[in-house]
Amino acid sequence: MGLKEPVVLNDMIGWQRRGADAAKQREAMDQSLTLLSRPFGEDQAVIIKPSNICNPLAIEMLKMRPEAKALLLYAPIEGFLKSIAKKEMWGRIWVRDVLIGTLKDGYAIGGFSHEELLQLTDLQVAAIGWLSQHALFARVIEEIGADRVKTLDSDTFLGQSPETIAALSELYGLGMNKAQIRAVIEGPAFTSHSKLDQAKRGQVFDAKTRDEEQQKVAQVHGAEIEMVATWTKAVAESQGINFYLEPPLL
Repeated sequence: MGLKEPVVLNDMIGWQRRGADAAKQREAMDQSLTLLSRPFGEDQAVIIKPSNICNPLAIEMLKMRPEAKALLLYAPIEGFLKSIAKKEMWGRIWVRDVLIGTLKDGYAIGGFSHEELLQLTDLQVAAIGWLSQHALFARVIEEIGADRVKTLDSDTFLGQSPETIAALSELYGLGMNKAQIRAVIEGPAFTSHSKLDQAKRGQVFDAKTRDEEQQKVAQVHGAEIEMVATWTKAVAESQGINFYLEPPLL
């Protein structure tokens, strides 16, 4: 069974930002993980998909549960920038909110003063957030180990869906057979859009639909996205941030 963005983990971050006592927070998080790990039925495993604001807790949570394994899923920079541009004003507001959060949590990449951050375009701000998350993921892998943590980019995920589910089954010890994997691939997780409102949930949304959608975004914002992607790679190189995270799931 899967749990999507449990609010209690968001609360842990909110509490931390308000100056929580570290020992009390660890105790509360340990108890929260115990509650979240209880399946509703005869499920073999509980898999949690936290909100991205919970990423600073990843290392501590994985250390608390040494038997747990994790997948770090991310979008390549070009695809990420297209998804932000597609959302127009709301996407641009969101990436600035994410940057504020990374600054509060102390893991925003360095090299930029507050004044310089204000001078960046919306998509450059998005790229700074992307790089900060990327650098944090690298620390998770380094501290927890490649045997317990794997990485996956969204293009590979959508392009090799059956192989991805089979590899995840092995990582999490689920023992899924071919029929079960096929049922997942043909189910709503791979044929509908999780972000659409309820009235549009029935619309088909697959890898082909996503590619067509991104091509439309590129027609309008392609030049800016290309420039920001090039700039992002230069910033990553200057700060020693690996653009391609290892070890990959596939």
